[in-house]
Amino acid sequence: MSILDGNKRSLLMHESPLSGESLLDRGWRQGALFSAPSACFTWNALADSGADEPITQLHRKTKSGEKFVIITQDCDISALEQQEPYVEALLCKTYKNREFLSKIGRNSARWFVINFDTGVVAESKYRVQFTKQVLSTLTPGPWPGSHKQLEQFVRWLARRYDRPAIPDAMVEVFQKPIERMFDLFAEEYPDAMVAFSMAVHEIRVNLPTNEYPPFDLQLMLLISSDGPSTEQADAIDIVTKAVRANLDSKEVHLHPEVRVLTEERISMAEYYATRPLFLEYHTYKGEEIEGMEPYGIIYQFITQRASFWEILTY
Repeated sequence: MSILDGNKRSLLMHESPLSGESLLDRGWRQGALFSAPSACFTWNALADSGADEPITQLHRKTKSGEKFVIITQDCDISALEQQEPYVEALLCKTYKNREFLSKIGRNSARWFVINFDTGVVAESKYRVQFTKQVLSTLTPGPWPGSHKQLEQFVRWLARRYDRPAIPDAMVEVFQKPIERMFDLFAEEYPDAMVAFSMAVHEIRVNLPTNEYPPFDLQLMLLISSDGPSTEQADAIDIVTKAVRANLDSKEVHLHPEVRVLTEERISMAEYYATRPLFLEYHTYKGEEIEGMEPYGIIYQFITQRASFWEILTY
């Protein structure tokens, strides 16, 4: 081998990209948390009228306290840079408002509570790409929860793209009344809503066969395999009674049984026949109420400050 060949080899070895395997060895896996204070978000926006190009690029730097969570799968992290040159991450913000954490922790396609105790929340609308060389200069932190929670996070990532559309009429007569009920109920009975959120990690409903009311629907609650505590079971009972009371029976024919199942007990047929109910909690904006006023017996209970027992025995 000539001296020139040796110099070329040395140069290529110096410039060779960091291997994916070494990234995995250093802890860069799906779910890893990390800080990147100098990272920027970039997006394409419409340029001002008269500009040479119709599209312009805007960006903002990461704010103090913001973190990122890796969403790229491990196999793509370990892939050669020629195949997968980038690793994707979502922005994570810290929220101190426990009521907000409880709301989005129930079922949101836009936010995922990574750690309830510290208030770390992943936001799906802020997606960033990093080259693998950049990751080699940063330090990853482990997923701060259980493996079960990580599995839920991975499923949540996919839902932003595979969640099926439901009829607009069903949103109006079914989903929005439930959203309003949850908002009002959480204000009056925050402890019950926290207990409900801790027990129920997914609310599912069957997909209707028709586009207009009345809709024949059945609720299904997925809970952990350990089963709910007494407090959580009471909260589930209270909330499901409130949901039923807040729906117009002429528009929604809700099945008398609300199925409470673990992942081990739900069949594949039941799983594919239902969809997660995403409660985004955006009914109230500004100082005005969008949509219909809350109605039904739950509104009376809340305005009259009824007790848990009154609701439970209704």
